[in-house]
Amino acid sequence: MIKFFRKIRLRLLSDLPAAKAGNKFSKYLLYAFGEIVLVVIGILIALQINNWNENRKDIIQERTVLKTLYQNLDLAGAQSQFLITREDTLKQRLIRILGVSANRDIIEIGAIPDSIFKSAVWDLESDIPTFNAYENLKNTDKLGLIRNKEIAEKFSELEFRLNKLNDILEDRLSVHQIRIDDILEDEINFVPLVKSNVPEINVDHEEENDYTQLLTVPRIRNLLGMKLSFTQDVINRRTDLDKEIRALIRLIEDDLYHLN
Repeated sequence: MIKFFRKIRLRLLSDLPAAKAGNKFSKYLLYAFGEIVLVVIGILIALQINNWNENRKDIIQERTVLKTLYQNLDLAGAQSQFLITREDTLKQRLIRILGVSANRDIIEIGAIPDSIFKSAVWDLESDIPTFNAYENLKNTDKLGLIRNKEIAEKFSELEFRLNKLNDILEDRLSVHQIRIDDILEDEINFVPLVKSNVPEINVDHEEENDYTQLLTVPRIRNLLGMKLSFTQDVINRRTDLDKEIRALIRLIEDDLYHLN
């Protein structure tokens, strides 16, 4: 189109010397109009090219942001599954030492090793999956590059689930530190339980713990029952968070597929 207008402009220029005085003014107007049209078209094309380049840069940056989030979520998903497994192990050990398994194959309290009792009463998982990439991108306002609003909404839901998990973890830790740790400090001989961590020690002359008798004490059963209840709540919260992680991974995979 620019070539077309350029030809018209050149033709008008060549006709100007031979034109009569009456026609020169109109030809000058046409020439000026052609010049303006050429300038406007050039500006519009330049703007279009610039917009295309900016859009291409935004897509490249968006793809980079999505890949970073995907890698972080993939790692967080692996961490989440690991932590859920650890929580479930703790839950099963609490059920075992309390002797409240719904299965008929119930293990007697007296058959429980010191290491299992220690793990059930002592262990407490407080770690959470890490979302460092998301936090960094949010702090630098780069999340705005993601055009898929569903992804932003899902990250808001993920933050909500993470806060709910943190709340229940803090509640469980508070009860544990204030009351449950006292069982290991005041109610038993802790030295035999150390052998699972320090196998070279000799505990033959240490007083054995009677867990059967210990677990008939209502206060101790109630405290361990509270820990079991808290642990189930934690598992539920961790599972909710894990579902949000999986949903986000699928959304980002789909977005990356369409950006390629």
